Amino acid sequence: MKEKQLVTSVSLPEAEAGLWRGKRAEIMLFSERYLRIQMRNQIRRAVTRKYNRGAEGKFAIVTTRFAPTEYDTLHFVAAALRVSVSLLIYGLIQLWKKPSRRAIRRFFSINYSADSEGWDVSAGFLEEIITFWAVENPGDPPPVPSHSPDL
Repeated sequence: MKEKQLVTSVSLPEAEAGLWRGKRAEIMLFSERYLRIQMRNQIRRAVTRKYNRGAEGKFAIVTTRFAPTEYDTLHFVAAALRVSVSLLIYGLIQLWKKPSRRAIRRFFSINYSADSEGWDVSAGFLEEIITFWAVENPGDPPPVPSHSPDL
């Protein structure tokens, strides 16, 4: 059974919007590598969210679909770094555009999970975990990620 897709939108420079529309699945294969690179940065707190406004030219709003695990993983990293998911997607596209990066196959897999210990008017306790592990045989298909529990 095919996993339900979540429909949302991202804001991208028009040139990258066309790439994202045509190559989204291929670009997303590089998400593990890109998110690991981003997670070398410090967690940002007491700052406002950063958006991808640095690119020149016109922007386009692109309707896109993500598997729930992709969506949750992107939001986890975006929230920790106080950046928009659109900025992460823009950076992912920039990584994918480098031919030397595309020549390297993926060697890591990723798993996101969340557990709500409590969520009500008195308090909120939420634990989110993202785990990367090395793929022993890069030619093999990646393992199926577990789904985050419903909160």
